[in-house]
Amino acid sequence: MNARRVMSALLSPALLLAVASVWTAAPLSGNEPVKRGEASTAAADSRSDARNGIIVYYFHGSWRCNTCRTIEAYAKEAVEGKYGEQLRSGRLEWKVVNTDEPENEHFVEDFGLVSSSLVVVERHDDRTIRHTVLQDAWTLVRDKPRFIEYVQRSVGEYLKS
Repeated sequence: MNARRVMSALLSPALLLAVASVWTAAPLSGNEPVKRGEASTAAADSRSDARNGIIVYYFHGSWRCNTCRTIEAYAKEAVEGKYGEQLRSGRLEWKVVNTDEPENEHFVEDFGLVSSSLVVVERHDDRTIRHTVLQDAWTLVRDKPRFIEYVQRSVGEYLKS
């Protein structure tokens, strides 16, 4: 990732707002390291994703605040709540990935990640066709119904195609 893209991402108003809301929303006592393997269900098979289908990733680092954990929980609830049939059929996958683990570091560059992120990915013949980083997750996390609707709508747009 080149320095210009990093600085541009770091200085974006949306990211600054998200960081500010995290700092004010999450008490420091809630920050905990993630044990190797915990909540990283995709670590072992991160490069062997479905040949065809939609994957909803939640990417995080080893240190996670309460807001990061809430985003993961709400997103999982949104996906499983509306798309259980697609998950069971394999057309849709939910994966949690710790990008601090060496085998997962490539995702940071692949999707231009600068923080914990939700990403919807369409794959075809072992290739990523398109992806969307759900940037509004950080601003909607304080409004669970809107957050869930946002995630479900975003995933639904991918499933339509």
